[in-house]
Amino acid sequence: MAASLLPRLANRAKDSLFLPPFDPYWRRRLNGKVLCLLYHRVDHPGRVPFLDRFGVPPIPPSTLLNELSFLKMQGARFLTFSDLRHGYFPRRNQFGVIVSFDHCLRDIYTSATGVLEWLDIRGVLFQSTALIDAPSLIWEHSLYWHAHDPELAQALEALAHERLPASRGLVGDALVAHLRQAEPMAAVEDLLAEATARAGAGEELARLAKELYPTAADLQGTRRARHEIGSHGHHHYPRECLDAEAFEAELIRSRQEIERVMGKAPRAFSYPFNSYQSGDAELCSRHYVQVATVDAQPISLDTPRLAIPRFTWPGPLRNQLHFRRWLWTGHL
Repeated sequence: MAASLLPRLANRAKDSLFLPPFDPYWRRRLNGKVLCLLYHRVDHPGRVPFLDRFGVPPIPPSTLLNELSFLKMQGARFLTFSDLRHGYFPRRNQFGVIVSFDHCLRDIYTSATGVLEWLDIRGVLFQSTALIDAPSLIWEHSLYWHAHDPELAQALEALAHERLPASRGLVGDALVAHLRQAEPMAAVEDLLAEATARAGAGEELARLAKELYPTAADLQGTRRARHEIGSHGHHHYPRECLDAEAFEAELIRSRQEIERVMGKAPRAFSYPFNSYQSGDAELCSRHYVQVATVDAQPISLDTPRLAIPRFTWPGPLRNQLHFRRWLWTGHL
């Protein structure tokens, strides 16, 4: 017990290094680099319980505003992936920040962009294009919706065990993880379609899609504020569940959908679930100029354009020192 407690105490002691008097030190460490921050949902916790439980925690708009205001007051130079493509980069006595979003449910367009525009910041919105004007929840959110309700979860478990032998013995969160990353996507979608039909839930999933997903008009509305739209794949499939041909088809379809909606093809792509394999960057380069990961490193002048790292929001922060630690380093 004592041995496991020591690393936790040592890590907690590091919090003291993030008191306000140390801000100049952390600012100097970032000079000449870019910190790319990644957020997923900008919403109030509890508003969409099934997404809260199985997806990435939402950051409230007021918290996002506080975080970006702090960086702005510290002198951050806010950039986009487009700026990097055009050669803009912080000088040695400056540090840069890119604010990015993955998946991009409607809250990104109704809440996050409002925060950015209040602060005169342009963001990078990596859109999963199957969400745009979708008639029903996509496979991932349908899975979360079924799994969140105890009665529906039991029905889904029974159906999965019947249809997918590799899932037998798995229940609850373990089954969700298995269906999300270890079964062929076509099999998972067929399973969820049958579960939805049996539950008579088609209208409810259509209602949720209309409430939660963006429209083409939402994307087009970003033009005025000059936010950048990138691709986050079409169906938000994990790479490990796709062969190379299916993965490339996702890249192509997403690019085409964004070009259809925006009149201009996206130049940047981010991997769904940060899932990628050796050689994927070269494959992506056939269709995109930049590729984003979530590999938690600052961007420097020599960062490869097909492996641009980002830091993902760690969830609700315990105290003000954690707030500063996350924003100065991308880590806790």
